[in-house]
Amino acid sequence: MSEIEATVSETPMRDYQSALIALQEQLAKDNNDVAALEKIGGIYLKVGQIDQAIGHFKDCIKRAGSLPKYYLNLGHAYKAQGQFDEAISAYQRVAESPIEKVAVTGLFSLANLKRYEFNAAEIRALSALSTSAELGLGHQCLASFALGTHQEASGDIEQAYTSFEAANAGIGQIRPFQGQQYQALIKTMIDFIHTADWTPSESSFEPIFIVGMPRTGSTLIEQILSAHSKVEATDELMLMSDIAISLEHAGGYATRLRRLQADKVSELVARYLRLSEIFRPEQKIQFIDKNPNNFLHIGLIKRLFPSAKIINVIRDPLDNALSVYKQFFAEGHEYSYSIPGIIFYWQGYLTLMKHWDAVFPGQIYHLDYEALVKTPEPQIRQLLAYCGLAAEPLCFTPHLSERPVLTPSAAQVRNPISAKSLGSGLQYKQQVLAHLPQIAAIKHQANAWFLGA
Repeated sequence: MSEIEATVSETPMRDYQSALIALQEQLAKDNNDVAALEKIGGIYLKVGQIDQAIGHFKDCIKRAGSLPKYYLNLGHAYKAQGQFDEAISAYQRVAESPIEKVAVTGLFSLANLKRYEFNAAEIRALSALSTSAELGLGHQCLASFALGTHQEASGDIEQAYTSFEAANAGIGQIRPFQGQQYQALIKTMIDFIHTADWTPSESSFEPIFIVGMPRTGSTLIEQILSAHSKVEATDELMLMSDIAISLEHAGGYATRLRRLQADKVSELVARYLRLSEIFRPEQKIQFIDKNPNNFLHIGLIKRLFPSAKIINVIRDPLDNALSVYKQFFAEGHEYSYSIPGIIFYWQGYLTLMKHWDAVFPGQIYHLDYEALVKTPEPQIRQLLAYCGLAAEPLCFTPHLSERPVLTPSAAQVRNPISAKSLGSGLQYKQQVLAHLPQIAAIKHQANAWFLGA
């Protein structure tokens, strides 16, 4: 496996539109095909058409009965829409299952809302499930993540860290981080892509890419920008990673990127726009592609879309490291299951971002998350100005947006902008004491290189 394949998910191009058409044709042939109905609902959920998704999942329940998987998907749809009471009710149906691996998925989903309070019986169930011999390691870890979330909310920081530590250790065994491949990819980008002297692309679209580490406030920034009348949001698209893999298979990612001819650029631009079209029903010239890992692909982004805006979000590394460590990711982010892995990933990210800053001077906007939540108005105005957008009132009240949110921050972004999360990593200071010098060095580097501090 090459470094690019080890670093990003190796999947075929995500053609949700074609899949949707095929499934709808199948359903037209057999109106009783509940599996097709469920898959259609899943696509609607993925592309942010939440009302359609909810309707399909409810139809599944009506036709096939109260299966937990339908309620799980229904809960995810309600969560994306900000209907948290409905999401809780749906997840509770899953948590009530007598099948342990189903029940733990429901309990984890409740914890992942970041606003649910477990009762005593649910806490006992989670404790038992976290060590249940009937469960595989992965499901035990879901219980431990949920327990840690509850324990932190209850103020039991020491026990919370113990639970998160157990959860991360287990997932780390199942999904080990390929650190050498990640490092090799960064080195290849730096060695091969050191000029932006390319034939300009003719695309009129001006996508806005939000990159950085996950759990840095990127969803908040997406909400701010998508509230603007000239901008629409999509999802955490994997399309740039998919294009990178296709180039890797065609003779090496960096080599092929450096030698891309105008006709191939046009082909890749058309492919990206076609596959993202289902996420962009309004077809606005400016749209958001918020995938933090796209920092790996800024060279590719600027090759395809020279006018693209790149927003690099930087959060305090200690706060970020703990936020990442406490979060289970359904796919990717294998580095996140150990503090040393997170530090290693941060170091590679900073190194590559410094390189991109040199290759594309003045073209990347480095956004300080702490400054944003402390003084939102001037920071939002600067952000809009970078994107070439006039200030609009709704951009300053992103919590009022009704746009569906499919990330772990779905609950947080429904609240007004607040600085209350600043310093949240300090409560775990004793647990990560050995790592503090490296984290402090990362903070110094990030401030010096990108924030002028």
